[in-house]
Amino acid sequence: MRRLFIFPLLALSACSTSAASNDQSPIAAIEVPTPSRDDQSDLIEILKRVAPKQGFHVDDVSQQWREFARQAEDHPSPARKTLYAGVWSGKNDDDFIAAADDGGHKGRSWIICYSGHHPAAAKRFWLELKAAVYHRWPTAQPIPILPSGAVPLSTDLQLTSSGYQIIRTAAARYGLPASSPLIADGS
Repeated sequence: MRRLFIFPLLALSACSTSAASNDQSPIAAIEVPTPSRDDQSDLIEILKRVAPKQGFHVDDVSQQWREFARQAEDHPSPARKTLYAGVWSGKNDDDFIAAADDGGHKGRSWIICYSGHHPAAAKRFWLELKAAVYHRWPTAQPIPILPSGAVPLSTDLQLTSSGYQIIRTAAARYGLPASSPLIADGS
């Protein structure tokens, strides 16, 4: 079922610092370099190849979102997307499994996988997806999941040798103690 899934992606992957519900808690997130339409197409194809193995399906509304963006003059950076897809379970899209979009970080698509109503299947989906992503894009980077169950804003992240970490000046915004391993040293 094709639909614009604005609420889940903007509300959940827009990086709120409040805790998500149990079935909408991210289990993992990764940033994939998708600067070209070919990269974006490859990512959508990987999602479409992996999702059905767990009984999931992919709704790619990237083209509809680009059309919406052309019509809307002023919308915030997270709403500006060139890639926008969701992975769902259920005939009526009743279980949100993953989001892939480049809102707020054009050319760098974030995939955020949620536990959903079928956490074991979601985990298997994530593991196979992650392997396929790293095979195609060895420079993909993990994104930290906060203790609250949220994902930080891209502007609050610093790339380190072990992946993304939160810049020290943003730690308080997420309620992180100064000793948190999620905080980048020297920032």
